Amino acid sequence: MSHLQYLDELVKEYLLFRGFSHTLRSLDNELKIDKDKGFRVDRLVDQVLSSIQTYDLLGLRELWAHLDRRIFARLPHTLLPCVRKLETSILRLYVINTIQTNKPDKLVEFFERMAPDLQSQAEWREWFILPYLKGAEENPSFAMYFTRQWQDTLLVSLHNFLAVVFQSIELPTLAKYSEESARVSRLQEETEQLRVRLAALTTAPPSLTTLPQAPDPPPPPHLMDDFYNIAQETPASDSQLKSLRNILFGLGGGLPTSPILGRRSGAGGPASTASPQPSPSTTTAPPPSSQSHHPAVRRTSSQAPTEERSRRTRSSSVASVSSSRSQQEHVQVKRLVGQAGSYALSNCARQSRSPTKTRPPDDQVPSTATLSKSTSTISDKAFLLLDQEEYNEHRAVVTHAVFNPSGTLVASADTDGVVKLWAPTPQPKTYCGVVVKSAVTGVEWLPRGERFLLVATKAATLRLFDTRDKKTVWEIGPDTCPVLKDQRIMGVRVSPGEGSAVVSSSPRVRPQGTPAPYTPPALHTFDMNTLKLQNTYKVEGGTVNGCVINHNGGLLVCGCSDGAVRIVDPRCSDLIATWPAHQGEVFTVRLSPQEDLIYTIGSDNKFASWSLAQTGTRVLQHTLHERAAGPFLVGGGGAGGGRGVLLRPYGPLFALHQDGEHLLTCSPSGPIVYKVGDSGLEQVVSMGGSRAPVVTVDWSHNLQCGTAVAAALDGSVNVATLMQP
Repeated sequence: MSHLQYLDELVKEYLLFRGFSHTLRSLDNELKIDKDKGFRVDRLVDQVLSSIQTYDLLGLRELWAHLDRRIFARLPHTLLPCVRKLETSILRLYVINTIQTNKPDKLVEFFERMAPDLQSQAEWREWFILPYLKGAEENPSFAMYFTRQWQDTLLVSLHNFLAVVFQSIELPTLAKYSEESARVSRLQEETEQLRVRLAALTTAPPSLTTLPQAPDPPPPPHLMDDFYNIAQETPASDSQLKSLRNILFGLGGGLPTSPILGRRSGAGGPASTASPQPSPSTTTAPPPSSQSHHPAVRRTSSQAPTEERSRRTRSSSVASVSSSRSQQEHVQVKRLVGQAGSYALSNCARQSRSPTKTRPPDDQVPSTATLSKSTSTISDKAFLLLDQEEYNEHRAVVTHAVFNPSGTLVASADTDGVVKLWAPTPQPKTYCGVVVKSAVTGVEWLPRGERFLLVATKAATLRLFDTRDKKTVWEIGPDTCPVLKDQRIMGVRVSPGEGSAVVSSSPRVRPQGTPAPYTPPALHTFDMNTLKLQNTYKVEGGTVNGCVINHNGGLLVCGCSDGAVRIVDPRCSDLIATWPAHQGEVFTVRLSPQEDLIYTIGSDNKFASWSLAQTGTRVLQHTLHERAAGPFLVGGGGAGGGRGVLLRPYGPLFALHQDGEHLLTCSPSGPIVYKVGDSGLEQVVSMGGSRAPVVTVDWSHNLQCGTAVAAALDGSVNVATLMQP
């Protein structure tokens, strides 16, 4: 993906040509602090090494947490064990470096900071003795990790794994110019060949009835290892990419995942009890002895000449159209697809149906894609409902039920101001709770460490709760913050870096005839450390019911009560775009995993998706089942009579699966899973299990099987364990 740096320069040149100097300065500033490093694998590995060598444990954890949220969270669950092994090995390399450089204070500091996350991991139990162990280099349990071979192999494995993952990322349209250029070049070559054949046909004597046949192209080169071809960062053909994806999706033995860097380990999934292993290096890269004992052997992509890349691209494209495959190759492809499982099959089928990805001609589709299409109906079937449990600790309507990032805890809140923290698996069990003064209108986990929970109420108070120490860290409200006076909070979002929180406020409803100065709805940005107001954006025309922030905190997508979707820059409170989305209020907005689409649900009971690149362009719209978005009637209709009260939803009305293709929605009898297609939604499974209408849902995929929660009007929360066959 080295061409992205060239693309950045093109964007700068265009901005300079248009005179957008302010935007150009903003782009330069963001590029300087870009944690993705332009998707340059070499720079990311160097950053990891720099953090280890300078004993910057906090920087190392922040970098990995960013990659976890931005990149690794979108991987299939079969690859999560590989990510976890890399995390463990990188931390072990940090520990080994402190010993080799004779820094016992840094070693003790590491175990003091990481003890809450590592003490439950079986593979770390022996390592806690290192601060008190003399001659660790000669100890049989740790001697391997002090060798240059293990350290170099780890860095090569990290380099190759990141390269494979980056090459599988769905790029925006502008970044696909190199693929389109290669495709145009290939089509021009095919056109020239057809023109030559046509000329030969028209000029040949009548006695000749056959056309000259072009020689068969050479077979595709054999893969040196799982990651080698993509690690070169040369443009690969569709057949090579899909074959590598199939190999990747076959990795991982179904181990429970408990990522360490940046988030807490899973409560219900203990780590493997096997003896310490040198990370995934033994399977993802050849031994360093064959690579000059240095990870830089594989890092030659950025220095490769352009002519050589073009030649490789053309040769791989010609090789991919070969129709004369041997029986041995056909059997090998079958084996790879069999190992890949349903995730690989659904991924290949998705790539062939995606409207934003150029689909190759029929003669370019490799046999792996053909096999995937013929068997994709297996993965398109319903999710398997393995188990259902019910959590009954609330006595009022539950407004939110939200998983923490690792899926080990759920924070549920109700209209009485009661917030419960509980473990959803294996049996719902309460961990702790907190009571606030009013109905809860917003619940947000802080992503780093999964320790802090931000709670917003209808009485315009914000409270940061420490779930580990079970105490309130700080609280602000109308008494301490003038902008919240006579307001009610409609929702809250925390920036990815946790530096600020965006709060949506609306004037408090007063009794009829009570005079009060009108204050328009607004978005307020608060500094999480100083609790001071940073920016305020007045929303003209409607209240922000729900919002979502993109990965770098530069875009805030808002769904408003006037039916419009607005995109705001939360750092300077500038309105970037707005368009009408629904007839009625927009209740919930979400971004796709690739952050190229915006999903919305409105009070008109319709689900819609919108292009983020071409703002205002609707990709699809589908009318959902009855009462998927309300109205939710509380009380009334009983034996005692009385009038019911319509309850507006505060929590999310739908949740997305990590593949971006499946949708979990509310319904009167239980959550329903839909598959998002090109033309609309297709119902996959209706789980049921709820005695009252479901008002909010959430979906976690970080455990071995996906877990969904659905909160109902009667205060119950249904926990469902799902697995995709």
